[in-house]
Amino acid sequence: MINLHSFIRDAKFYKKLIIDDLLFVEYKCLVEETKAGIWSEVNYFVFVTSGKKMWKSIHKDYVVQTGDSLFVKKGANLVHQYFDEDYCALMVFISDDFICKFMTRFTNLMQRKADGLNRTDSVIRILMDEFLAGYVHSMASFFGTDAVPNKNLLVHKFEELLLNIFTRPLHRDVAGYLNSLNSSQSAQVEQIMEENFSYRLKLDQFAQLCNMSLSSFKRTFSSIYNTSPGKWLSEKRLDFASHLLNASDRSINQVAFDSGFEDTSSFIRAFKQKYSCTPLQYRNSPA
Repeated sequence: MINLHSFIRDAKFYKKLIIDDLLFVEYKCLVEETKAGIWSEVNYFVFVTSGKKMWKSIHKDYVVQTGDSLFVKKGANLVHQYFDEDYCALMVFISDDFICKFMTRFTNLMQRKADGLNRTDSVIRILMDEFLAGYVHSMASFFGTDAVPNKNLLVHKFEELLLNIFTRPLHRDVAGYLNSLNSSQSAQVEQIMEENFSYRLKLDQFAQLCNMSLSSFKRTFSSIYNTSPGKWLSEKRLDFASHLLNASDRSINQVAFDSGFEDTSSFIRAFKQKYSCTPLQYRNSPA
């Protein structure tokens, strides 16, 4: 899978502004592939300025077009590119550390948003209002000039975006998730695993998403689930595959892919070992 944040940060052909671990980018799709697997260790906002694209979470598809916006949690997604029109977007990547420091400065603001701590999907659709639209317009102006904006001004622009999110009831779901970044390590590990188990991420990438070393991640994981990450992922993917076989008409190959298996043969082998029948036999068996 492509690390979207690292790819954009290191690429020479995007207009971008970088301040420490913060990133503004004017993203224009240069990839000719229709579908791709991406992941990012940093949460990001997407403000579509032209074209059409789809982000796919484990549970739902999110199609966005000109004027639409998304908040994407750190983790993995599948994306689908449409080529009817060139896809362009303004993207804002904001690290956990910056978000947590911001919330420390505005403690009272966070307390008022405590009711937003609810479970949401790994992708959250953002409804635009006049304040957020004004923010996007002001952000776009930075890429219309060769002058480099003042560093302090750019930091304030990141803070302005967070203030928009935390002070407008319209964005309660995103505010609730950001607030959860101050929760315990165990809670964060559970959230990361539940939202990303079906993607082909390596264990060190799961650890990175949890802001932990690999050894600390394994210890914390074992204390939560009483098993190893590898065994848990295998069981979780097989359970999800059985659900897809019952609830959808996807092909066996597609079920294997959507459940996170490397190939169909390894999926069939693992499935038969657990359920004592092939995926096709399982689908065709009486309820």
